[in-house]
Amino acid sequence: MRMLMAVSMVAFMIGSEVDAATCPSPQRVSSGASTLAIAELYTSEGCDSCPPADKWFSTLSVQKDGVIPLAFHVDYWDYIGWKDRFANAAFSERQRESVRRQGGRTSYTPQIMVNGQDQRFWSDASRFGSSLKNIAARTPRANLTLEFSASTSGLDAGLTATLPQIADRADAAVFFAVTESNLSSRVTAGENRGATLKHDHVVRAIFGPLSGEAKDRAEGKLVVKRPITIEQNWKRGDLSLVAFVQNLRTGEIYQALSAPMCAS
Repeated sequence: MRMLMAVSMVAFMIGSEVDAATCPSPQRVSSGASTLAIAELYTSEGCDSCPPADKWFSTLSVQKDGVIPLAFHVDYWDYIGWKDRFANAAFSERQRESVRRQGGRTSYTPQIMVNGQDQRFWSDASRFGSSLKNIAARTPRANLTLEFSASTSGLDAGLTATLPQIADRADAAVFFAVTESNLSSRVTAGENRGATLKHDHVVRAIFGPLSGEAKDRAEGKLVVKRPITIEQNWKRGDLSLVAFVQNLRTGEIYQALSAPMCAS
């Protein structure tokens, strides 16, 4: 585990199964009766402790584990000789913000967070599985409906989140993330020199926090619409769109869902 100073076992339930090959447009998916967890991996191709975590993270899936995996590649390892092409300064800042929210001072890689909380025991399959089961057993604090359709530059996406509890509304915000799997890099410098690293669930872009209109929020809804650009070097057949509602003060994920994008 590399240290740096700060610079659910539940089936995936959606409205209908989405087949990326047939690609209906628009697509519409809804969250289920259980809370779906978000697992965030903070990693870097420049960190020689990260490949085992990357390999394990690739095995996670909504269908098998009841968790949506998001792999954030941070940029603060780039200085040691290898620039991670998936890294983004915004991802490093998201990690630092999450650490500060928990009262910590140190960011490290690889770091796993589940629903906004540090999970240093992630390599213990039993404990990690139990944490997902505990999350799945909770009544969702938001109900989500995600709709998206193809546009000339990528997608037009919209999320409607209903928050039944008045106390949950003030600090809640919507996030969209685009992830890509089946990626690899041949590393020619730095700590992993000579290795071919394979990655899945890599966050290509994240959008948020998005708050919606004040009138809707007062009525217990977050309604957010935004265009999402798909870059030319992203493989559409390996992309997924993730949406979740998070408490910005505590980091807790109220509810989440994921759907594959169109292959063409």
